[in-house]
Formats: sequence, structure tokens, C-alpha cells
Amino acid sequence: MIYFDNNSTTRVFESTVEAMLPYLTQQFANPASALAHMNGITRRLQIEKNRLARALGADSGDQLIITSGATESNNLALRGAARANRARQHIVVSAIEHPSILETCENLGEDGFRITHVPVDRQGVVDADALVNALSPETLLVSVMLANNETGVIQPVGNIADTVKKHDPLILVHTDATQAVGKIAVDLSGALAEVDLLSLSAHKFHGPKGTGALFVRDSDLLAPLLYGGRQQHGLRAGTENTAAVVGMVAALTGLLDKSRCFAEVAQLRTDLESRITGLHAGAFVLGAGTERLPNTINICLPGMDAEDLVDRMASADIAISAGSACSYGARKPSYVALAHGLSYEQSKSCVRVSLSVESRAEEVDRFLQALNELVTASVAHSTQKLGSA
Repeated sequence: MIYFDNNSTTRVFESTVEAMLPYLTQQFANPASALAHMNGITRRLQIEKNRLARALGADSGDQLIITSGATESNNLALRGAARANRARQHIVVSAIEHPSILETCENLGEDGFRITHVPVDRQGVVDADALVNALSPETLLVSVMLANNETGVIQPVGNIADTVKKHDPLILVHTDATQAVGKIAVDLSGALAEVDLLSLSAHKFHGPKGTGALFVRDSDLLAPLLYGGRQQHGLRAGTENTAAVVGMVAALTGLLDKSRCFAEVAQLRTDLESRITGLHAGAFVLGAGTERLPNTINICLPGMDAEDLVDRMASADIAISAGSACSYGARKPSYVALAHGLSYEQSKSCVRVSLSVESRAEEVDRFLQALNELVTASVAHSTQKLGSA
């Protein structure tokens, strides 16, 4: 299989599995139990959270709430903030956020919150002026993703956070960094020092599924969504999954040790998109004129149906996508592509190809051959249909 759908999920590293195994089969006690304290499991959990904090530039592992993944983290960030501060009833988000942000906002809207969706320009970058103009004394929170899951376009979240805090220090700034962590620098004491909340998910960087975290700069910012225990400062009740946390941290630190590999991934991506646009007249890349993740291409192939192409590639044992994995099967154009200013028909022709540090040049060659054959066959079929009409 050629797997070019790494923004959807990634293969778990063997080293990640090895790190997790002892905490699944030997040191498996509940980390809140007396046995876990005596055997050092509780201490190991804290050590791992501290390691994760250092990887993100956070001050302490105590600022990290372990969750089931970015969807829960995003819900905790938005709904937790809404529950903790009922005096403010306005939330500002970008138009290209992940569904776990947009649908949470939709739900909060039903509860009486006013939601403002800020547009992006044709490169997919958030309109900073529109965002600032949207702020009001009622604004509780601003949420702008660090990198888009469909296009890989990187947002100037640090600058946005600085601007928001200068406007009103009480407005919370959240960023969904799910696609960015492990691929670009994330520094919560540097460029992102004004960010209050940051979400991530382990399975996006070769860690286990069902595990993620929410960085919370100050625990007073949120109210819990889950009740039934005092774990994690009372912000997330439930038994902590030591093995999953160990795996998440092992995957991320292992990937950061291979950071030089992302220069090679970026070169593969550049080669791939230049060859696609050279082969297919009219093809173009979303966000090509701005900074993007090193592994992500969203390319539009006019005249092609993206989901049909994805299905045909899957039949050839090649994995790509037509946008967010959460939207597969919807048979409608990507809202992210539409936000870039593309037409309905153009948006239906966009496919996402997302590489990883495990991607190889020979896979790119085989992918391009298969893609060219499928597109050529599709064009020939369309021409034949027109001729017989």
C-alpha cells in the first residue's frame, strides 16, 4: 500500500509500541491507586507529562490535560471556557476550522452564544483585520487553528494572539494545533506565549489513537465537561491511560529527533506537486503562495470528481483523501476550498495528499503513475461521452 493520507492518521512507530507495552502488561495499575504510587507508575505518568510539556515549550506537565484526542480537547477548550465564564457570550473562529470546532460552536450558538466566522484570503490565511474588527466587550474566546488539516496552510497564530491580548487581555486564545505538532516548531513560551489553550492528538504524529492533550495555561480558565473524579485538577475525570501517554510522548519525541527528515519530506512534496501540475493542465495547489506544512498538498484537478478519484485510488491500494477524514462520504465540496474563493465545481475537484517521514521517492513515482493513468482514463471517458451525446 502507498499511504499518503497521514493528515487523517499515521502508522504507529514500532518504538512507540515497545514503550507502551510494559504499561499494558506489567505496570498496569490505576495511576491513582496506592500500588501505582508504590511502584512508581504515578511518578512515571508525571514525568511523561513533563516531557510532553518541554516538547511544546510549556512550563509544566500540570498544564496538560490528557484527553481522548483533539476532538475532546477542542470541546473542552470551547465548552469548558463557556461554562467557566458565563458573562461573555461571543466566540470568534476562522471559517476553516476543523468540524470539532465548528460544530461545537454551532451547538454553543443554540445555547445563546454569538458566533463570528472570520474569512480567509485566497491563500487560506485568516483575515487579521476582520478578526480584530469582530472583537467586542462580550468576546470570550478566539480560536484559530495553527495549520489547516486540508491544505496545510500555517496561520500566524502567534501574531493573532498578541493582537487579541493587546485589544483585551481577558479574551482567551485557543489554537487547534493537531496537524502542526510534530511537523513544525510549537513553542508555548516563545511565539505562542500568548496562547491560553492548545489542542493536539497523538495519532497525527505516529502515536496511539484515542489519546491527546489540551494545554491549559491556567486551570481557572475552564470548567470540566466530565464529572466523577478529581483527576487532572478536576478538569477531566476518569482513569488516566498511562500506556497511551507514554506512547504519545515516545512518538512525539522520536519524531522531533527526526526533525531534519521533514526537509526531505518538504522536498518530496515540492517534487510531487510540480510533477502533478506539469502533467495535468489547469491543476493548481491551494495555498501554494504561503507557508504550509512540509507534508501537505491540496491540489485541484479541474474536471475530476475528488471523492470518485479517492475511491479509485483506494482500489489501487493508494490512500489519499478529498479533505477532512471526518467529512468522507458527504459527496459535497470542501468548505475549506470554498472559503479560499473556489467555485462549487472547482472545490469538488480538490484532493489532499499528505506525506510523512516514512514516505519515499519511489512511492511518489508509483503514485504519480497511478494518478496519471486514472486521470487520463477519466478524461478519455468524458470525451467519449461528449462525442456520443
